[in-house]
Amino acid sequence: MDKEQRILQLKKIGIISLWVLLVSGLLLSLGFVQKSQGRTLCLAIDISISPEAENFFIDRAAVVSILTNEGKEDNIVGEPVHKIDVAELEARLERNPFVYNAEVYANLNGQLKVDVYQRRPIVRIIRNDGTGYYIDNRGLKMPVSDSYTARVLVATGNIYEKYSEGDSLKSVVTQQLFELATFLEKEEFWKAQMEQVLVNDKSELILIPKVGDHQIILGTTEGLEEKLNRLMLFYKEALTKTGWNQYGTINLKYKGQIVCTKK
Repeated sequence: MDKEQRILQLKKIGIISLWVLLVSGLLLSLGFVQKSQGRTLCLAIDISISPEAENFFIDRAAVVSILTNEGKEDNIVGEPVHKIDVAELEARLERNPFVYNAEVYANLNGQLKVDVYQRRPIVRIIRNDGTGYYIDNRGLKMPVSDSYTARVLVATGNIYEKYSEGDSLKSVVTQQLFELATFLEKEEFWKAQMEQVLVNDKSELILIPKVGDHQIILGTTEGLEEKLNRLMLFYKEALTKTGWNQYGTINLKYKGQIVCTKK
């Protein structure tokens, strides 16, 4: 064996030795973590609810109640971390109709971290019989809350589809209401301007604005962006001159036209 071959062999031995050391170190670290978790007790529950500023469907007390089966924090605090079934706790939280996602995990400091993500409603449905529900940003129905009312677009009138928990939208009307609310959510001006949508007996959508004593006959959501672009132009060029309360209705149903009726 010449000198060059010996050098190559030594390099191979060195690389293999390095890998052995790395794997051994990793196994030792994993063993240490497992032993640490086995000895670590849950000292506190750290709960984070998102988004914090938009919706208040669920609070810390409600989360604790779900985690502990309507018990107290002491049911979890003091337990060995490795005995806490975090997957089961996540599943419990996600069964709540106001929760979109939940993540539960423990750290080596003995904290049980609980991250709760609330569902985000974008329109509230109020049926003629007084019952109702929300439609969230994913197009799914969610129940109303006894303790909190979201500040979102309100839809009233001839809406016949009933609430079905966790279900998708069935009727053309509710699908169009979702499409409308989704569009308004993305446009700051329209989101601020439109506070209600009425469904008439022809299943047409009629917008009720916050500013201006008039109704906006939208018809359907077909060509929605173009219709609202027409309305914006009308606002800028006509209503700024005549005043916001000159007309009773502004009809956008007809393609390329705006038909207004005075009071």
